[in-house]
Amino acid sequence: MEPSKIKDMGEAIRRVRKSKGLRLEDLADENISPATISNIERGIAHVNLAKIQYLLEKLDVNMEEIPDILSEQEEESNEIKFNLLTTDVLIDLGNPKDAMTRLDNMKLEDNHPCAAYVQHLKGKAFLSMKKWNRAERCYGLAISLSHQNQNKDNLEATSYLDLSLCFYQQNEIEKALDFVESGLDAFIDGNGRGSIKYTLIRNKVVYLIRLGRNMEALRAIQDIWEEMDKIEDVETVLAFYVARADLLRKTGMIDEAIQYAVKGLELAKTNKDFQNIFHILIVLGRLYTAKGKWQQAENCFNTGLTSQHLLTSETYLTDAYAGYGILLSHQNRKDEAKKMFEKAIINAEKHDNAPKLTYALRVMGDFWKSSGTKLEAIPYYERALEVAQKFHYKQAEYKLYYRLSQCYQDSDQKEFEKCLLNMYKTQKALRGEENEILEDE
Repeated sequence: MEPSKIKDMGEAIRRVRKSKGLRLEDLADENISPATISNIERGIAHVNLAKIQYLLEKLDVNMEEIPDILSEQEEESNEIKFNLLTTDVLIDLGNPKDAMTRLDNMKLEDNHPCAAYVQHLKGKAFLSMKKWNRAERCYGLAISLSHQNQNKDNLEATSYLDLSLCFYQQNEIEKALDFVESGLDAFIDGNGRGSIKYTLIRNKVVYLIRLGRNMEALRAIQDIWEEMDKIEDVETVLAFYVARADLLRKTGMIDEAIQYAVKGLELAKTNKDFQNIFHILIVLGRLYTAKGKWQQAENCFNTGLTSQHLLTSETYLTDAYAGYGILLSHQNRKDEAKKMFEKAIINAEKHDNAPKLTYALRVMGDFWKSSGTKLEAIPYYERALEVAQKFHYKQAEYKLYYRLSQCYQDSDQKEFEKCLLNMYKTQKALRGEENEILEDE
């Protein structure tokens, strides 16, 4: 008998046993043990067929009845799956509490085929409510149950994806990256949810960029670029365009970066994706700043900021304010630049975004240092360093120690030497990761 049929048979037997109110122990005797009955119900392939027939006789079920039982079971399963689908939509619509009530009322056992999906949705609801610990526990259960259920519909990979988001939103980027890698390892081609693979890679790129591991992020994008026509989710496609343009900017390939950004902007405009229109305009503003095309850069920043009321997330406003501030600094519009950097810091604080707060504080420090007032820069660098150390952003730490050493070089030899020592220790901890201390972000 095929493994899939054995599993179906096992589910049918479990259904009959439950309907009769019998425990495993109630059916066990000298010919069949509770463990063997459990293996049959779970569809373990090596179970003796004679044992299955014996169990059916004990349950007073004929083999001819199994198709009808399976049909009834499938109908019930489809109804549960539809209820779970609408519950998933309910969470997306911003009603996680109502969704949780529905899920709690389902009362599915762990060996039910939909049990993993229930735990996944509970994790998603808790994630939406920012109840991190509860979300982590539910995703852990979903991963375990999905693995037992042969990772149907790639639910294991999906749960790893959402688990990574749980840690990302807590600014634990290294852990988020680890879970994305686990999701990619768990993903099985042909098992459904094909788009999850590309979402995992997209998030991997984002996390690598946040950690300052830009060359790794660029390689990940280049590896996937030939598959872009397979990606159905336009938002994911746009995210790759944005990331590629910004990474090329950081490596100094400005003209090539502009080409990707413009293509991305056209695609975002066609799909009326205002979030990515805003994001790409900010990237273009930075690119034109790097080329010294002040008017084009300012047009990009102003156009982007004009559309901020259409954003679904305001986290990228930090990038807009910081980028605009850099442009204004180049034009020697110091007061306007300072206000932009202050806005960048306030926005990062408002959204509790540690990577962007680290960056916003750093560029404010750069502003004061470039203005010739190094003492004003030090508090911003030190505060940024505290955030970077708290969340183990080693690349950011290295950049900040470098800047602090510049501030102390002519005024405090002891602090200067301390910064150099910490630069050495941080670089050693990076274990050979790329050293890009002078890029814009």
